[in-house]
Amino acid sequence: MTAATPTRARQLYAQRPGRTTAGLVFRVGYADETLPTSGSTALVVALALRAVERPGLEISASVGPTLTHVQVSGSDDRVRSTLRELALALADLPVRHRATETRALDERAEDAAVQPWRYGLRGYGLGPSQLLGLHRVTDDELRAWARDRFTAADVVVWVTGETPLDLDLPLPTGPAGTTPSPEVPGPAASLPAEALAGGARVLWDAVVPDSPVLTVLAEVARRALFQRLRQDHGWTYDVSAVIGVLDGRQASLQIAAGLRSETAGQATGEFLDTLGRLRFVVADDELEPARAHLLAAYKEPHQEAMWLHDAAVLTLLGRPVPTPAERRSALLRVTAEDVRALARQVWDTGLLVTPVGSGWAGTEVLRTGAGEPVLGKAFERVDVDATIRVGDDGVTLRDGRRTTTVRFGETAALVAYPDGGRLLVGLDGARVPFEPTLHDDLRAADLAGLVDDRVDAAAVVPVPRSTAPERPDQEVIKQASQARAVREAAEDGLARSSGLLALAVGKVVLVVTLVVVLLAAIGGTLFSGVLLMTWIGSLLDGERDWLTLAVVLPAGLACAGITRLTYQAVLKLGGETPDKT
Repeated sequence: MTAATPTRARQLYAQRPGRTTAGLVFRVGYADETLPTSGSTALVVALALRAVERPGLEISASVGPTLTHVQVSGSDDRVRSTLRELALALADLPVRHRATETRALDERAEDAAVQPWRYGLRGYGLGPSQLLGLHRVTDDELRAWARDRFTAADVVVWVTGETPLDLDLPLPTGPAGTTPSPEVPGPAASLPAEALAGGARVLWDAVVPDSPVLTVLAEVARRALFQRLRQDHGWTYDVSAVIGVLDGRQASLQIAAGLRSETAGQATGEFLDTLGRLRFVVADDELEPARAHLLAAYKEPHQEAMWLHDAAVLTLLGRPVPTPAERRSALLRVTAEDVRALARQVWDTGLLVTPVGSGWAGTEVLRTGAGEPVLGKAFERVDVDATIRVGDDGVTLRDGRRTTTVRFGETAALVAYPDGGRLLVGLDGARVPFEPTLHDDLRAADLAGLVDDRVDAAAVVPVPRSTAPERPDQEVIKQASQARAVREAAEDGLARSSGLLALAVGKVVLVVTLVVVLLAAIGGTLFSGVLLMTWIGSLLDGERDWLTLAVVLPAGLACAGITRLTYQAVLKLGGETPDKT
């Protein structure tokens, strides 16, 4: 391996017969972005690849949370020239094809991911599907991102082939030393929980320490689920367990199975039962076949070449790089108890996603915008029963009986449309739209003072759209008004019912209290009478204890008075009028 310098990339080589394959692993990913700059890394890579693509060239790239990979295969000369051209493109990014590549990225964007539910819309929570920043970053900002993050100090080059390649990559220079990975934050909610991320599969997403035990657990879980869901019941065709790199210390584990609509509920239940069982029971006939499957890879020739890409990742993240023999030994040392212990961590840090029902794991179902509603000026929508209330520190959207709150200080982005519309996006993913055409009392000019001025300018993202929402016809407005009236009447009725119930409960509590006081007063009156009779008896015997009389007589009279008053109060609360005769 070559030494790392600000001007020359580190290089790893392993001999393997056949065609040459080389890769670049950069220490940059979507976790380094914000929502207003999201997609910058992916667009830089797309533009750089556009500059070097040729017919028949085998080249691919991917962007993860902290790492970006580029891989190319072919003859020595072709690999060498392609990587050199790629480095030149990163040093001076060709942005003339930006519109085409932006459209291609939008078309290939993945479905809603689970990451925002775990971390919020920042850092590791952005995910590959967040591309909002492509509308905000300028050409100069893209070039600067490429020069600052795709540097010789932030890359490791790996090459496998017949002979080493003499690579001279004119990458942008940067500071000495690799840029540290962002710290993996704790979850934004109490776990385990369920995330309403949609999709057509059941998924369990967890974050646990990266170790050989994780590799074994993933294979054990994959095999157990495949046996139950596919072989035993035929409920799914695909089961997967994918380990994802985060910061080199922690890793993500996503265990998933596809669902068919007619058996989705049964499959989800079996999925959770099987996964949950691994916390307590991992039999030898499960562990050993999984281990044997993983160890089979170590029988292949050219082990150094097989693990070279992984070695490049660990090198870049500053982690120890084990030899193939050390990797194999680590797998052999994993015990069933190790797997069970890690399975418990996987369960405790899990997010469940399934399109079928909720409450499967007996855990909280997460929702966005769940903060306390704000107080402020209200703006009613004319097309639906919805109201936006804008306060000094945030906004609350009431849609029917559901409320969504976004605080200005917890804003991930403010989408600004050219027609005056706005979309306020919270860090937890909550969204509150402002559409002046759908309000009678809200103008586009009002939004500057109401919203724009209260959000950090760096969070504002101008986004084009072909058409704004049109004002609905009178029939729709009438229906929305009727729906609002029905809801308000129902809420008023509920409020009155709640008030009457509270009054009735209060009356019962008061009556019970008065009865207790009445009984105590009667007891006090009787006790005072007994003491008075005893005093009279002692007086006849010649004793003159006037102090006892001074205490007992007033106390008895007071208890008698309290008895009469509480008795009358109880009769009155019970609906009877005491006889005053």
